[in-house]
This record gives sequence, C-alpha cells and structure tokens, in this order.
Amino acid sequence: MAPASFDPRPYALERWDAVPTPRLLVYREKVERNIARMREHLESVLPGSGFRHLTPHAKTHKSAWATQLMIRSGIERFKCTLNELDMLLAAGAEDVLVSYPLLAQDADRVAALAAAQPAVRIAAQVAHPAHAERLASAARRHGVELDCLIDLDVGMHRTGLAPAHAAELASSILRSPRLGPLRLRGIHAYDGHNSSPDPAERDACARRGMEEVARCVLALEAAGASVDRVVVGGTPGFLHDLRELACRHGLEARCEVSPGTWVYWDSNYEAKVPGLFEYAGLVLAQVMDRPGPDLATLNLGYKRWAADQGPVDLLSHGLKVIASSEEHTVVRLPEGLDLAIEDHVLIVPKHICSTVNLWETFTLVGPGGRIEEREVPVSGRNR
Repeated sequence: MAPASFDPRPYALERWDAVPTPRLLVYREKVERNIARMREHLESVLPGSGFRHLTPHAKTHKSAWATQLMIRSGIERFKCTLNELDMLLAAGAEDVLVSYPLLAQDADRVAALAAAQPAVRIAAQVAHPAHAERLASAARRHGVELDCLIDLDVGMHRTGLAPAHAAELASSILRSPRLGPLRLRGIHAYDGHNSSPDPAERDACARRGMEEVARCVLALEAAGASVDRVVVGGTPGFLHDLRELACRHGLEARCEVSPGTWVYWDSNYEAKVPGLFEYAGLVLAQVMDRPGPDLATLNLGYKRWAADQGPVDLLSHGLKVIASSEEHTVVRLPEGLDLAIEDHVLIVPKHICSTVNLWETFTLVGPGGRIEEREVPVSGRNR
C-alpha cells in the first residue's frame, strides 16, 4: 500500500541545475521539525519528559551531521550497529548501545574503543553465553569493564534470547568469574515486527511483547541483576511500547525507545503510520530518455534507491514506476503531462535506511531551497 499523494512544492531548490543528478537531498528544516515532533510524541505519553526516553538508532541517517543536530537538540543516548559506532563517537556521542550480536573480532573492536575513550559509555547486547564470553574476553584484554544488555526475542525471530531463558543467562553473567568484566545493566528487546498499519494491531502486539519484557525485568531482578535500562521500540511501535512499559507496567524510570526511520521518514512507513513525521530525505533525478509517448526513463536505478521493500512508489508529477534496473527507472506519465529530457523528478524513498547507505554524501538544503552544503559525508555507511 502506497501513501495517497506527495506534494513536491515544499521541496524547493533555488537552482535545480546547481545539483548534479542523481543526488540524495536532505532538507534541514524538515529534519529539525521531525526532531521537534518526536519530542511532542514522547511527551504525549509522558508530559514533560523531553528526550529522556529516546535512544535513536543511527542506522537511518549514518551521519555525523544528523547526530550532532540531535545532540544540540538535547538527545543524549544513541543506538547503532557496528557500522555506525565510529561515526557516533567521532560526532561526540557519549552514551552508545551497540545493538548487534558481536562476534570475536567485533567484541575486540568495541572493547578497544571503550579503552581508548574511557569517558564514553559503550554498552553491547548479549543473547547467548558465547556472546558474553567473547565480550568478557575482549574486555579483559583491553583492561576495561563493559556494560551489557540481554537481548530478548519478543516476536521478530531474528536475534535475541527467548524470554524464558533470560534469567539463566543473567545468573551466569553475575556469577561466572570469567565473565567478571561484564556489568549487566538491563534488557534490549527490538520489536521490528510490530509494523501493522492498524493501530489496534500495533497496540496488541506491543502489549504482548512488553508483557514479556516486564516479566523478564522481574525475573532478572530475582536473579540479582540491576535492571537500569529497558531499550525497546522501532518506529511504528515506539509509542505503543512506551505506553505499555511506562504507564501499564510502571517502568517509566528505566524504559527507552529506539526508532531510527523517523528522522528522515519514508513512503513505506507513511503508508502504515500516516502523518507521524515528514519526508526529510529525498532523491533527485532527471529524465534521461523518452522511450514512448507516455514513458520516461530516469537517470538512476535501484543502485541509488534501495529495492529491498520493492520499487519506489512516490514520485513527483504523479509518475508511476513500471520497470527498474541497476541504472534506470522507467516511469509512466499521467495523462496530459509531458516531460522533457533533463526535467527534474523528486523521489521519496520507500526504505530510507538502506537508501541512505547507497550514497557517499548528501546535499544539505536549507530554507527557501538554499544549498547549505553540497557534499555532507554519510560517514557511517559500508563500515
């Protein structure tokens, strides 16, 4: 299901021919509005809480620019995979959760970074004794202690431990001498499967998942663990999770939500949760050929817009994608529209996270379409 429409008028450029195409554009004011809107959403559940319960995932923007904008806005904690960790630290983040199962070489890298920057808090997730053993071994080699969170599988079945076994893993971390460098701090439970377009279904999914999380909090505390942090929530479900944990289960002081897509937004989530945020990252293309009276070919393909969620489905001029390949996108023109070669087309990514990863840099656009910076690095990509 695609969003109903896309109005390109708010996405101006002072000179369209000043930007080589294809190009990833990021509209600064819209990012700033998304950050302000995120605070409003959080405070609609917990008035006056600000960003206290937000740990945004960096996988969408992968950018020091966006990270520093969030820090200046008052966001203090961040979540990432290994690909974004160096970028976050270089951008000035001081509290980072690495949300990715760590193999031996990855654990060593995290421990080395923690040793090199002792003032920065770096936490990692564990879901298996092997994760804990490798992380503890790396921490011992580098002479550091590392925070860890037990990763729970609450329905996505991708990574994580079945909730029934969390207390057993917690006990082994607390009691095993060889795991001594690990400090168990809480729970991580990503529920990316909670993405139904029906709010009632998202509510029900959040209720089931967060009930398991709340039971695990009690089980870990009974095992002697301190559960200081409970990190949950992708973009479609984060408000549902926050309401469940903070309001229904009394975990307000400990719960954090960790959405990522919200900062730039995309057509996939707009179709599921309409109006939650604004499109802030778009792709600019041009017509390169006219193979038929109602057809145009754009100068980019799925090497520049991610195809993992299917073809892009929201383009300016009401264009509809009928074919795509690595370097070409063929679109059908609506009746009465004529486009010339070199005319510009704006594309809303269907999956912004993996689209951003296809670009080395983006062009930052300010008020009135003014180009504020031509090439801002996407410094967390492909690392």
